Amino acid sequence: MSTIKVDTYLTRGGASEIAIDKLKGASSASSISVVAEGGTNTTNLQQGLAKMWALGNEGSGNLDSFNVASTTDNGTGDYTKTFSSNFASDNLSPQGTSAGDNTKNYIDTSGRSTSTVQYRAFDEGGTAQDSRIAMEVNGDLA
Repeated sequence: MSTIKVDTYLTRGGASEIAIDKLKGASSASSISVVAEGGTNTTNLQQGLAKMWALGNEGSGNLDSFNVASTTDNGTGDYTKTFSSNFASDNLSPQGTSAGDNTKNYIDTSGRSTSTVQYRAFDEGGTAQDSRIAMEVNGDLA
């Protein structure tokens, strides 16, 4: 294998962009650091990406999603998303928001495993609600 070392890469047209299909860390396959906005701190690329997201009008299905194989309707306002690619552990971090008709809605995402996340949407009075739900899950993929 060859190694190319450069200080600055420019295309023939002068742009500093690279077209590439796959990135892998040189010292560790699962770690790529990205320099933050201030120029001194870095963030880990893989840790900073959402590993699953979904937007849906629950009761009528997903409008758009990423890493969602299926949705199970457990009842009004109660849904389980099955991941296309599983997480490494159930120590994942789901977040969600919902929008109902003139009410404040809340999301409970306490039910989760390496392959699914269950969420329940309800209004401020505790009544289950089918509404537009946006959710995201962060964590390490298996």
